[in-house]
Amino acid sequence: MAALRRALKTHFGHEKFRSQQQEDAVKAIVKGDRDVFVCMPTGAGKSLCYQLPAVLAPGITLVISPLIALIQDQVDQLQSRNIPACSINSKLPAHERGTILADLQSESPRLKLLYVTPEMLSSASFQPCLASLASRSLVSYLAVDEAHCVSQWGHDFRPDYLKLGEVRGRLPGVPCVALTATAPARVRQDICRALRLRSPLSFATPVFRSNLRYDVVYRELLDDHYANLHAFILEALGGAAAAKGCGIVYCRTRDACEEVAYRLTLLGVLAKPYHAGLKTGDRTEAQNSWMQGKVAVIVATISFGMGIDKADVRFVAHWNLAKSLASYYQESGRAGRDGLPSSCRVYYSPRDRDQISFLIRKEISRIQEKRGSEKEHDKAAMTDFEAMVAFCEQEGVSRCRHATISKYFGDQKPDCAGACDFCRDPKAVRAQLEAAGRLSTTIGGAQGSEPRGPFGFDPELYAGGRKGYGFERYDEESWSAPEDDSEKRRKEFGDFFRRQMSMRKVADVSKETFVPPDPDCPLREANSQRIPRLTVKTREHCLSLLESAFRNQQGAADPATSSDFQTLAMDLEHDIFKSSKSANLYRAAVLKRVR
Repeated sequence: MAALRRALKTHFGHEKFRSQQQEDAVKAIVKGDRDVFVCMPTGAGKSLCYQLPAVLAPGITLVISPLIALIQDQVDQLQSRNIPACSINSKLPAHERGTILADLQSESPRLKLLYVTPEMLSSASFQPCLASLASRSLVSYLAVDEAHCVSQWGHDFRPDYLKLGEVRGRLPGVPCVALTATAPARVRQDICRALRLRSPLSFATPVFRSNLRYDVVYRELLDDHYANLHAFILEALGGAAAAKGCGIVYCRTRDACEEVAYRLTLLGVLAKPYHAGLKTGDRTEAQNSWMQGKVAVIVATISFGMGIDKADVRFVAHWNLAKSLASYYQESGRAGRDGLPSSCRVYYSPRDRDQISFLIRKEISRIQEKRGSEKEHDKAAMTDFEAMVAFCEQEGVSRCRHATISKYFGDQKPDCAGACDFCRDPKAVRAQLEAAGRLSTTIGGAQGSEPRGPFGFDPELYAGGRKGYGFERYDEESWSAPEDDSEKRRKEFGDFFRRQMSMRKVADVSKETFVPPDPDCPLREANSQRIPRLTVKTREHCLSLLESAFRNQQGAADPATSSDFQTLAMDLEHDIFKSSKSANLYRAAVLKRVR
């Protein structure tokens, strides 16, 4: 016990364990006579459960993790603490891989933790290395991080995780540690079976976190979505003047990431987008700026945040629905890791719900068609998504958000004590539900059809149609390896979806009219309608931002130089206008120059 505490202080800088569960799990892993299953919420210190025993063990701990980005975050943190850790992955330069393999082949390797993806672990190129380590009894522990990926009932199933049971068979006598933040009872059973855990000791912490405040806002009821998000952010950060901490806004698409980041910045909250469509350098710069506190908000697709060790995330907002309640719990749980009050909000939209439901159902059909049969676990994705919808809609019966999450994971009902919108103000939540119901009825009547369900959802709306690409792929940095026909299916869905959306927008587009500029408008080519949906008002606002940026860069200017700043801004705005092909690209270019 004394050695554990010394190592905890020396290597990780902690005077004590974060919880009794964490301490007990570490002791059980160090003892090594049984396998261990750890289920703890985000921020509860799961990684330490295997990292501390790895430091004390004589050999190497082999860690299986699903994302290279997640692995790199873990490796960087360990190396910053002078703990020998590294990763072998497909992006590793040849000379670095050679150095690592040379150490692993030595009589006494210096390395303590080796991180690999399940794909790398099962690859032919890694097999000789694994066989060598096993034959020399140099593998101290096998740690499987994000273990819910092994379960076909889980929210992020990875087929390659199923091969880990075979790997376990080639490492007899090596203790196995399975760790996850999100595992309902049936997923836990699946994990233990698939990984062939031996009479595992289970350490599970209740999912309830009293410092997280949950609420749901119905987007269709808002006059200005972005203004509402802006107000939510300011409240979570303690106001614009004394803003403390940072936050994450999760979006489903790249375009949404760009648009939300741009809108927030215009409203005075500096935000940066993060998605797979950006260049690697731009993504890295955005993440580093956020981590270092230079940018308050990062607007990202859902892979962002996995493994990110940042304690002062004061809010997590979901601009779109999560694909499952388990995913939402994991993503929202990135807030408040320091234990301080933090806010989690979902911007709910029935249209968003229907689109995701369509993607999930089509993916299930595609899998069944390819397999030629149906299996019980095929329903898991839809069941988990329906649980997320029920969390938002409350199935017509208002109830505590925390209680809904706890019930989903098999825990007892917690004492929310006002940590969700319903327990804080049930009348307001019920009023919102009623207003949303009336709105959907009005819309349904206008379309000449009877609404189904409390929000007019027609479950057969997207039945049939072309194949879509999978729901697990709508995050651009999907954990799943692409299949041979993924590009074809992506194009098919993209074409189909664009046609559907264009048909819905025909009426709105037909109503758009160009508002000409005022006689004293300073814009060059102010009457040009070359870029659709780019209004004169937007260009004038962007011009004022550029002019302010010039002034701020040069310092306070006397009146004699004011016209110079305006001329510079007019020239730059016109250059951006001429080189941009869309309104979004125009706004992004202006924002980049302002920064």
